Amino acid sequence: MVHDHHMSDIQSERRDSTTLITLDNPEAFNALTPTMTSGLVAALREAAADRTCRAVVLTGRGERAFCAGVDVKSVARRDADVKAGTGSSADPIEAQFQNLHHELAAIIRTIHTLPVPVIAAVNGHAIGGGFAIAAASDLRVASDNAAFTDGFVSRGISGCELGLSYFLPHLVGASTAFDWMLTGRRVYADEALSTGLVRRVVPVSEVVDAALEIGEQIAKLAPMAVTMTKETMWANLQAPSLDHALAFESRTQVMTRNTGDAAEARLAFLEKRDPVFDTPDNPRPVR
Repeated sequence: MVHDHHMSDIQSERRDSTTLITLDNPEAFNALTPTMTSGLVAALREAAADRTCRAVVLTGRGERAFCAGVDVKSVARRDADVKAGTGSSADPIEAQFQNLHHELAAIIRTIHTLPVPVIAAVNGHAIGGGFAIAAASDLRVASDNAAFTDGFVSRGISGCELGLSYFLPHLVGASTAFDWMLTGRRVYADEALSTGLVRRVVPVSEVVDAALEIGEQIAKLAPMAVTMTKETMWANLQAPSLDHALAFESRTQVMTRNTGDAAEARLAFLEKRDPVFDTPDNPRPVR
């Protein structure tokens, strides 16, 4: 089933146990309009609320771009409507950009705290906010024509936006992150693979299927265990000490040991079969 969010600019559909969310603005390299930002957050939260959804794949429509950040023309049009007296806000265009950045930050936070893994299927250019969305995802698969760019520094604006300065050093190391951010240069798929930013590089026609394949691998695992693993991995990147990390790990292991899924895994091991994780007592937190 396909669900449209905000005039079909965001499309959400189920593929087995994975929700595929597509940014559908190909004429603008899938750049985000103001309505798309709220639509994407809504689609992500809808997936989180569905206990049968075990992973989310994010991609862009077409073979040119994953996402080119903010659709500047749509913001300019909205500003023109305001000046013509047809809009609902009296904010100037710069204030609208500030508001839109707050909305974009909500996308990053939602991806980061979603209880299921988010896999970015980067099908071409990921620019600015699109780069940030890919970096905020838990896993990334790239097409062979993918390129990652945050070129704000070359336009007199800080390149640090929407969590890039947080995620990139964790993903590729501080030295590489400084290189990319300070030069604003384009990072192509082969370098993204060699630095660990992406897990695989495949032909653009195969990138969504490759991401869905990872989603289905995850879907075979216990949902509560996956949720706790994602939460613990991200939390312990900020752990102030090894003792804090060990304590957090211990807490999540105790919590997951007492689920029906853990009991099913033990029984399946004894019976020499694959576990079936569909018991009703494995609640997954929805934030």
